[in-house]
Amino acid sequence: MKRTGTILAVVAAMAVGTAGPATARDTWTGEPFPTRPGLASSISTASSGGGATWAFGSHTRPSAPTSITAQAFRRDESGGWAETPVPNIGNIVASAVTGPGNAWAVSSFAKVSAGGTVHWDGKAWTQVPLEVPGAPRISPSDVTAIGAEVWTIGKAYLDGNDPKQFSFAKRWNGNGWQDIPLPPAANDLYFTSVDGAAPDDIWLAGTTQRPSRIVAMHWDGTRWTQTPVPPVDVPATDYLTVHDVAAYSPADVWISATHASYDNPNQRSPVLMHWDGTAWTRQPAPVPTGGLGKLVHAEGALWNLGTGALLRYDGTSWRPVDGPPEGRLGTGTELPDGRLLGIGSHGAADRPQPFAAVHDR
Repeated sequence: MKRTGTILAVVAAMAVGTAGPATARDTWTGEPFPTRPGLASSISTASSGGGATWAFGSHTRPSAPTSITAQAFRRDESGGWAETPVPNIGNIVASAVTGPGNAWAVSSFAKVSAGGTVHWDGKAWTQVPLEVPGAPRISPSDVTAIGAEVWTIGKAYLDGNDPKQFSFAKRWNGNGWQDIPLPPAANDLYFTSVDGAAPDDIWLAGTTQRPSRIVAMHWDGTRWTQTPVPPVDVPATDYLTVHDVAAYSPADVWISATHASYDNPNQRSPVLMHWDGTAWTRQPAPVPTGGLGKLVHAEGALWNLGTGALLRYDGTSWRPVDGPPEGRLGTGTELPDGRLLGIGSHGAADRPQPFAAVHDR
């Protein structure tokens, strides 16, 4: 779900402004995507790298799921999609791809499925053990490729009479997941996103429990440091959700989040945070209401696949953009040719089916 290709140009003054409505120049080309009639099928993450593009998600029985089945689809050069067998690790939530022979996907824990990690070696998907000592129930929340390194983060739990929870960050060392210990205080935080501009410049982003606030932690290659994020003025009962963090340079990092009302979950407002190399500041979004979503770098710009609007940042300002006619986008990635691939869901509420569309530059 992370960035690929060229890095967004660093601008000296990170001015973020509002803009008028999207222009008619934004058009999309749909791509046939496999469906599962009679089931609820969704795609939650897509990634591209080294000429390879994948999309992952899950399917289940509508209305009353008793199981969640993982699914993986690979895109060919002509824009065709084909399913590839993947170990059933349940609800796949994040992915990272570096080439035709190296891809990763992780799943979070759910009531009807366990969390896990799987790896593609160019021939087949295999499940890869991820262990946290003293906490057998794992729930990875994100995975990303940073240069030649692959990182995953999440939570691990010990159930029983004396329950405990642990936050973890792990790096693939070629043979297994190596723990990169987080400070003890991180166990009380909920990091949901990881990204970095370099192996010694990595960011975690997430939230606290109520009262909800956004938190960020930085890895400099030696140690973790929590950096203050401006508080968002929300009632104590409301909650914040961090959808993504995107790091392009030591002075250009973004957090995409949403404030939702406890009393009315459909009442949402966007939250954008930016790191300029010195401090985090909140930046205005060009739409006053609606949730934000995942961040994707494509076509030399940064995109936000929000529930309220599709947004594009060109290095100077965020602007709303026309999305595909099939519906809103939930995930996306930059294709090998630089264009934005977006994937969303449409159809009956209890039997949604995925669609794919490519932005025409």
